[in-house]
Amino acid sequence: MLTGQVGLRRYSTGWIGKAIEWATRSHTHHVIIAVSETECISAEPGGVRYRSISDYPTVDWSRFGLTTTQQDMIRDAAAEFIGRPYNYAIYPPLLWERLTGRKVDGWVAKWLSQRPNENCSQLSDDIYTLAGFHLFPNIPELVTPGDFERLFQRLGWL
Repeated sequence: MLTGQVGLRRYSTGWIGKAIEWATRSHTHHVIIAVSETECISAEPGGVRYRSISDYPTVDWSRFGLTTTQQDMIRDAAAEFIGRPYNYAIYPPLLWERLTGRKVDGWVAKWLSQRPNENCSQLSDDIYTLAGFHLFPNIPELVTPGDFERLFQRLGWL
């Protein structure tokens, strides 16, 4: 079942997606979560919203063994984020990480993670965390699309 699974959009053809992939040292530029078999939640310019999964024809999906209760928890957690503004402030820290090779931490990462604004990887991590799942216990604040890609690689999904 697709509900509750995380989807990665990889190998962008647009310059913004390519820049995100470059900055996060990955081939992933966007992260979504399926909230049903036909809909997903996405953070994008304009804010967090539901979209048809068919809007993303090439997605690599997670394969978490979720129970119906866990799927419901993820779907319900996702609903809490609808309408939040997009987190444009994430781009300078991603550039910093790429140029220096150091993760953004301290007050900058904390500020970014506590704002009501969401970017795609932050949204996906926040939804899973609210639903009681901690996918990145060693990354306390600033999760990137590249972090999701590396998780998928470790789990053998890519």
